[in-house]
Amino acid sequence: MKLLDDHNRPRKNILMTPNTNVLITIIASGLATMAGSVVADSISDDTEIDIVRSWSQEPGGWRYPVTIGMPDGDEPDGGFPVCILLHGNGGQGDQMVNQFRGRFDRHVLVAPSGYERSWNICDEGSEAPDVDMVGELVEILQGYDNVNPNAIRILGFSNGSALANSIYLENQNPGIDAVCAVVSQLSDVQYRDGDFRATPEITDPSRPFCGYDETTTPLVGRRLLSICNENDNVIPYNGGFSNVGLAFIPARAAVYAIAQSQGYRGSEITGPGVEIGDSNVFEYSYLKNLVVHLRGFAGHGSNPTQDGYVVDFFADWPIVEDTIPGDLNGDDRVDGADLGLLVAGWGTIFGDLTGDGTTNGTDIGILLANWTG
Repeated sequence: MKLLDDHNRPRKNILMTPNTNVLITIIASGLATMAGSVVADSISDDTEIDIVRSWSQEPGGWRYPVTIGMPDGDEPDGGFPVCILLHGNGGQGDQMVNQFRGRFDRHVLVAPSGYERSWNICDEGSEAPDVDMVGELVEILQGYDNVNPNAIRILGFSNGSALANSIYLENQNPGIDAVCAVVSQLSDVQYRDGDFRATPEITDPSRPFCGYDETTTPLVGRRLLSICNENDNVIPYNGGFSNVGLAFIPARAAVYAIAQSQGYRGSEITGPGVEIGDSNVFEYSYLKNLVVHLRGFAGHGSNPTQDGYVVDFFADWPIVEDTIPGDLNGDDRVDGADLGLLVAGWGTIFGDLTGDGTTNGTDIGILLANWTG
């Protein structure tokens, strides 16, 4: 059993300090007056997650509805991974859980509903602090014993995809290990002049770029899957102004910018991409599938190939270490192509074979020792 904090989430473990006895006394006395405030350690379909925020539209506070869907089967070692589902404009969390319950057979599905059925991106109907809300939701989920705290995934669609992109750019919790954004790449409020931009405390459509002025740096090592369609009549694949009130970066250029933030130093991948079977869906992969773009033709939606790729993208991580140290491009060889990638990633995490966080001469030594030619 665990104590709850002010948001009805399990408290984190308390570090032992010289004042620990005083702290225990305070907690014990609090138990006497907190009848009904002790909950089970494990998340379930019936768990109530209480996140209340106040802002200009709701100065008295508003509670985010959160729907939970548990997978069938036994808890895996390390706990269940979690997929946080972010609906599009006009959607609801319970609809998302019903839609995806049969697709993710290992993940706990957690789907909040946004204020006015939308998420606060520039001039949407909601002005709620949604990026902060998702950050709090992740911390709550990490407190349950049957949840893997290092396998929290974000999956957003349309308006929810825009929020997923902001979470990828801004949230620094390493437990969020993967984000998938479907049919909304970065807009110019999120990326311009070579910098990623953070959501302001108050988004104001009357200000340039809605007030997204502060720069932000994405967490290194977090995966991203961006799915966009050339025939999308809502979000322009090749960039430009949309009727949602935002101007968008070309889809492939947006993904390339994110790959660069993760240590990629090569050129942008051009051309048609790699077709997945005969699906008319094309893959652009950076850093051995750390950052991936899928180009398709499913309008403002997704097709079965793209949906299946999302499931595999979440299921196939972490990737098993290379059998040949130094094989940076995954072709089962260590040769000049890998050496070029290592040099391009000099001083960054990409090409780091020793695990010390940077690519340097020691890594070149390892690569040359495993040279296959």
